[in-house]
Amino acid sequence: MADRGSKRCVTVDLQCEWGSCTHVSPRMEDFCSHMSEHLRLYQQQSREEAMECEDEFCCLWLSCGFFTTDSLDFIRHVYFHCYHTKLKQFGLQALQSQTDLNPCQLDIQTRNIIPELQDGFVCMWDQCESSYDNAEWYYRHVDTHGLSAEYEVSGKENRVLMCGWKDCDISCKSRWKLREHLRSHTQEKVISCPNCGGMFANNTKFYDHLRRQTSLEEHRFQCSHCSKRFATERLLRDHMRNHVNHYKCPLCDMTCPLPSSLRSHIRFRHSDERPFKCQHCDYSCKNLVDLRRHQDTHSKIPAYCCEYEDCTFTARSLSSIKAHHRKFHEGDSEPRYKCHVCEKCFTRGNNLTVHLRKKHQFKWPSGHPRFRYKEHDDGFLRLQLVRYESVELTEQLMKEREKQGALLDSTTTCLVLSPVGSSESDEGAYERTVGDRDCVILPE
Repeated sequence: MADRGSKRCVTVDLQCEWGSCTHVSPRMEDFCSHMSEHLRLYQQQSREEAMECEDEFCCLWLSCGFFTTDSLDFIRHVYFHCYHTKLKQFGLQALQSQTDLNPCQLDIQTRNIIPELQDGFVCMWDQCESSYDNAEWYYRHVDTHGLSAEYEVSGKENRVLMCGWKDCDISCKSRWKLREHLRSHTQEKVISCPNCGGMFANNTKFYDHLRRQTSLEEHRFQCSHCSKRFATERLLRDHMRNHVNHYKCPLCDMTCPLPSSLRSHIRFRHSDERPFKCQHCDYSCKNLVDLRRHQDTHSKIPAYCCEYEDCTFTARSLSSIKAHHRKFHEGDSEPRYKCHVCEKCFTRGNNLTVHLRKKHQFKWPSGHPRFRYKEHDDGFLRLQLVRYESVELTEQLMKEREKQGALLDSTTTCLVLSPVGSSESDEGAYERTVGDRDCVILPE
């Protein structure tokens, strides 16, 4: 299971979930060929029936609901279901081999929801640029570059394998390391949760996904920043890295821990583009998850049922069922939010937000959509006034302030020159605290 090549030889049951089809294939080649026939018949039927929305393609995979106006996007999406099905089989086999792990407890309704795919599967290896519609063939193709790369001399006696990907100068000491490194370029995942469908870069991350769902009594390691608890110290260290911001938005004051979170921030805060449109009404949104949640509201069949005994409440959206749980089953009237200035308590976070803005004139920097609240030892949630930033980002921000003629004093932001966290990767992180109510600094 550790090597991708060996996984291809493992016997799996690849079940088609297109419409009412129950076909099962033992090999990916057969499975993808079977799926090609579904695509051919689907496109033929669309032409013959002269469908009213013939320029729209709707995925018929069970519990998916994806649709697009781009035929190539549609083909890539459908073939990715084949690849996702294989990864879920790997996840099932991995779970069966770990008797100390409990199965995933998350919502099974997401098991066939696959991520938004890149515009095209294009190999960027030097002088290659082959393109594919099927993720399986794309990942296999890129892997052949790792298998056929030739060693180069580095130094007196060292021999290394150079990555030939565009703009990459990484070298690896072994062929296995190079093949693993190439996944960072292709964003390939190698295993998926058979219950919720989540995809992971290796088995360890999949096992972590399961361990995070153990009972709270087993979560002995607590984050000092956000109070979340974890089953192992390594999970806590991995989590703490996500609190350290490394990237600043070029359009506002927002800082983020990852390039992906920065891209997401720019898309949601600085772009008006809403490419995902509902086929039933005028609604449009910025990502596929929001669209699928909206589409639930058009369904005549309730998608969610209250799990509490003797409660017959049903809803067509996840937000509605969560609101019902808070109001009728979770003691929503108990105040849990407390103002750190005047100690006034509130039952909802948005009520405390209004209080802080109107009563105490608190504001957040441009780019931040809302306040964040942290749970304290007394059980109350108070305003989060701290964020962590890397040394490099701190130096960048200070240079920008110097260019703007800004002065760092007690009325703006102060730097606490002490490393955050205990792992080596955290030693470059510094803590920023707020000293002025007009400059509340929040985490991403």
